[in-house]
Amino acid sequence: MYTETTIDPDPRQPARQSCAFPTVTKPTLIGFFSLNQERQYDASAAQLKYLTLPRDSLLTELRLDLNEGFETHHPKPDSAQEERINMLLTFIHQSDSRQLWIPQENGQLRLKHNFVCFRGLLRLLACTPYEWKTPWIVQAIRYRGTIYLCEKATPEKEQSVRNETEQQKRFCYYGFKFEQHILTEEPAVEPDTSAPVRLGEEFCAMFDTTLAGHRLLYGAEMDGIVTDRPLDRERVSVDELRRCEFVEVKVKRRETAQRQVDNFYRFKTKNWWCQSFLVNVQRLVVGLRDDAGIVREITNVRLNDLCRQSARYWSPAVCMDFCADLLSEMVRVMGRTDSSRKVYQFEYDARQCRRVRYRVLEGESFLPDWYTKYVEEMQPKWKD
Repeated sequence: MYTETTIDPDPRQPARQSCAFPTVTKPTLIGFFSLNQERQYDASAAQLKYLTLPRDSLLTELRLDLNEGFETHHPKPDSAQEERINMLLTFIHQSDSRQLWIPQENGQLRLKHNFVCFRGLLRLLACTPYEWKTPWIVQAIRYRGTIYLCEKATPEKEQSVRNETEQQKRFCYYGFKFEQHILTEEPAVEPDTSAPVRLGEEFCAMFDTTLAGHRLLYGAEMDGIVTDRPLDRERVSVDELRRCEFVEVKVKRRETAQRQVDNFYRFKTKNWWCQSFLVNVQRLVVGLRDDAGIVREITNVRLNDLCRQSARYWSPAVCMDFCADLLSEMVRVMGRTDSSRKVYQFEYDARQCRRVRYRVLEGESFLPDWYTKYVEEMQPKWKD
């Protein structure tokens, strides 16, 4: 049985249109980890990449074939679908407890953060006012004072994955292949584009920010950094990485008509902006491809310019205000619940209800036993 909330994402509401940008602190890098092709966790920056743009020709006279290696690339292993938020929990488990945990008045420990999730989930929520045709499901568990969030695939998304065409898979591959052309293992070296592209490899950074009073801890896959000095990726510190410039790497079809330009700003840029804003990335490196999958030009896009050029179509204030409102509603709905087994499932599907609604599930926890055991065992023991 569903309970309807008061959260209506419709951006045409006067209250949404006139909302101010919510209070948000600058996202701070507090840690990182790497995943290899087999999705094995590594506490180092082994998968960190460096931005290395082509030097032998102008960035407007390129011919980078994104089709190369499509038949031999390594997709993510099937096990990745079952990870949920396990990698974030592993990071918490392996981190210095003094960095993340604080004592409460009763002497018990809790995370400093009100929410734990992936950046992609925050982006999904923030873009909802302008993507009302896209349903979503987000599961939430309030345990030891922190709300853990995990996206669950909708039936529509599961069907879309099952029915994905070869062309759709190729378009997805284009982004990873473009990264191989401009992200390298060492700075200022020629990329090895003959090696198979491995979609399971990942460098993930952990960020801390406060949105409308809610302190968030979230992980985000980061594309690359800009530096001429190689870092010791096995021993690099958080402080060293904080001094580096991170960039987002994108590839898109070069528009040939005004309608295509309008659609790009209406449908794409809000996702790009939210992704970058949440990790304080100010520069996007964009490859412009043709219909044959050949990148002819690379351009730099500043985040502020992306926002300004999209002003006709969407508002950053509406996006972040909606995200903040929904987080506040989750806090209200879940109250003082403290159970690793009680799941609040928040859903949005405009075809069935114009507001976000939720239901309570028992026994569908996405918090693994090893994590809850770790949390309980680290609690101070009471003495008689």
